[in-house]
Amino acid sequence: MTPAVGQGRTGRARKLGGRALRILVVLPTYRQPEPTGALVTTREYVRGLVAAGHAVQVVTTSREPERARTEDVVKVWPLANWRYAVQKSRPQLVISHYRDRRAAQIIRQLSGIAHLLMVHGMPPQRDLGRPDLAWFPSQACRDHYPDYRGPSLVLPPPIDPRRYRTAPGGMVTLNGSTAAKGADVLAGIAEQLPETRFLMVATPGKEPGPLPQNVQVAERADPRDVYARTRILLMPSELESYGRAGVEAMLSGIPVLAAPLPGIREALGDAATYIPRGDTDAWAREIRRLSDPDVYAAASTRARVHAEGLDYEGNLRQFDAACRRAVLHRSAGARVPARPTGTLRLGSADVVAWVHFGVPYRRAGSETMLHTMMAALAEEGLNVVVVCSAMPEAPSSWREDGVTYRSMEPGAAEALIRHVRPKAVITHHDFAERAIALSKETGSRSVLLFHNDFDLPARAYAFGPDLCVYNTEWVRASLASRYVEADRIRSLVVHPPVIPEEHRAPREGTHVTLVNLSRHKGVATWRGAAAVLPALPFLGVMGAHGPQVTRPVRRNMTVIRQTSDMRGDVWAKTRVLMVPSVYESYGMAAVEALASGIPVIAHPTTGLQEALGDAGTFIDRADVRAWAKAIKGLYQDGDRRAEASARARARSAFLADQTSAEMKLWVNSIHELAETTRGAR
Repeated sequence: MTPAVGQGRTGRARKLGGRALRILVVLPTYRQPEPTGALVTTREYVRGLVAAGHAVQVVTTSREPERARTEDVVKVWPLANWRYAVQKSRPQLVISHYRDRRAAQIIRQLSGIAHLLMVHGMPPQRDLGRPDLAWFPSQACRDHYPDYRGPSLVLPPPIDPRRYRTAPGGMVTLNGSTAAKGADVLAGIAEQLPETRFLMVATPGKEPGPLPQNVQVAERADPRDVYARTRILLMPSELESYGRAGVEAMLSGIPVLAAPLPGIREALGDAATYIPRGDTDAWAREIRRLSDPDVYAAASTRARVHAEGLDYEGNLRQFDAACRRAVLHRSAGARVPARPTGTLRLGSADVVAWVHFGVPYRRAGSETMLHTMMAALAEEGLNVVVVCSAMPEAPSSWREDGVTYRSMEPGAAEALIRHVRPKAVITHHDFAERAIALSKETGSRSVLLFHNDFDLPARAYAFGPDLCVYNTEWVRASLASRYVEADRIRSLVVHPPVIPEEHRAPREGTHVTLVNLSRHKGVATWRGAAAVLPALPFLGVMGAHGPQVTRPVRRNMTVIRQTSDMRGDVWAKTRVLMVPSVYESYGMAAVEALASGIPVIAHPTTGLQEALGDAGTFIDRADVRAWAKAIKGLYQDGDRRAEASARARARSAFLADQTSAEMKLWVNSIHELAETTRGAR
């Protein structure tokens, strides 16, 4: 990012339409080479903020004697001068690292200033305090802190391809010399492969134990120098909140062998080979297998394709926008009423949903499903309100399809529910536990929606919801196999409602489409297919969740922003839909496409199989050439396309009947709950 620093303080800040901020970053150290991945990540964000036009200064918390200096166009102050640094910088936002004790002491003395806490690791201590915003490098890291209820941002670390991309070398490399990084595993592998040369990059201040003679230890240096010596990267870590080194290596087409940790899987997806940490024999076998040129070439290609999905600039833009929101959030916080005022006029609300996001500002599956369910209740004469507590970009109130929406801070939302005392409180995701507990306080019935089978939302079982609604049969079965509470609580399945008439396109399209350009949604597979089929037009639709990979754009690619008119802007332009998601609990976009008879090709997740049935063509997301072959066959007019379109329409009709029956069951269930409200009115 260094070349961009000289842009001055107006370029990207003006493009984003926001004011430049005054930011103080409090870090253990600010020197190169950075001793840890956490500091590498933070330095990249600092560079990005400077390039975006913000005035950034740094305070280091180490007690090493040093003078104030300028580095990367950033003023760096020693710990002894932190008060002077605050006086000079007059910060609107302070950024610090979790578990930096001295930084925490400084921040406690800066009341009234927005605080962004960067949470890089997953230690046993899990009390994050009350920052205005907590940043996490992965959902796995976020899930490690279930008791944190404040605003959060899950965003992968920014990794500048220019800093890492090089021609691979010939060694098998481990980035780190501690047991936690797998130094002991490397030693065992090296003993089994005496003819293989290994490289261990030393962790500063951490000497490795005895190593075989074929292991060379090198000090931390320019990462390109390391990867220029590397043929294979090993990651046999005990714990990783992300897996940055693996992504860095893949930029050069270096295959990565890794322990199957959740954070690493989020970072590397299907492009890595996963091996149990303690199975030294398996690690050695895989290294031998990669000595085959064809096997190595295939693994290298997977690594490069995965790395092409990185959106470095987009990642920096999202972090920049989050910093702005944190400051706006703190500025507006003083004006949030402690109690709902008379202008709300919500005293007679029958049902209140307390959630994080809502339509039309966010239109992912969770939000659209909840909205349709709330609209069905409104059509039955119930007074319904959706309260969103994590959307600072939304106005204070709005209406959508007869549903009243309110944007309120969590404290004000709790006060509202206590004031209204609705017959039922509906919730999902981030606010589930608080909402269920609050329903018991107010005598309301509680309804918990499950949109996936993750462990984090399942924690809310312990709070005793009155009704659980699952978006698929497989999600209910998956959770029931792990949580005894699932069978003890009343439940029903409501598949995400999709009304065909609302999505059926007025004409047949010409593009091969992907909805949501994130890595987990399969942007690399979409890009790979576009490269194999340069004569076909490809359409990419940006999504609401996850970093969007919008560049580079090939000649046969068109990228559009998220739209509320999917029928006109997307389905009317789509001839074949790609859904190469690594995980889908259901797949609403795929079901919407069926209404127009659009053939759908999907990765065989359990959710997509339940949604599409025999109307889907299922291919593993890593097999790009198989996807290209299927796209070509379904794109051309002929019997194959006609049969696929007929299956799509038939499946759409079946799902419409299913939706009608399930929505009646849903409405009846809420009426029954309302009639048995605790503390009858």
